[in-house]
Amino acid sequence: MEIEQVVLSHFQYIERVAQFLEGSSPEPELTSPEECMMGQWLKEHPNPGMAEPHARFHQVLAEAVAKKKAGAEGEAKALLDRAYTLYSQLEHALFQ
Repeated sequence: MEIEQVVLSHFQYIERVAQFLEGSSPEPELTSPEECMMGQWLKEHPNPGMAEPHARFHQVLAEAVAKKKAGAEGEAKALLDRAYTLYSQLEHALFQ
């Protein structure tokens, strides 16, 4: 598994959530940090500094979906912004 594929998979994941929050796609299937492509890659290439931000990325996106479903669209958007920040941090750490 190439690191570029890992990063792209997370970008696609966050984009699916963003589209759901915008109302342009159905609710995305949420995955756990252990089950996703990056989680699998991290099992093979341990990086202690990435475990917490990666788990937080998944948690924040799950919270954003829950907020959208509860009608709290402003909170969902703020969480999505946080997820994009976490994504950028993860991407940066992986390509160092």
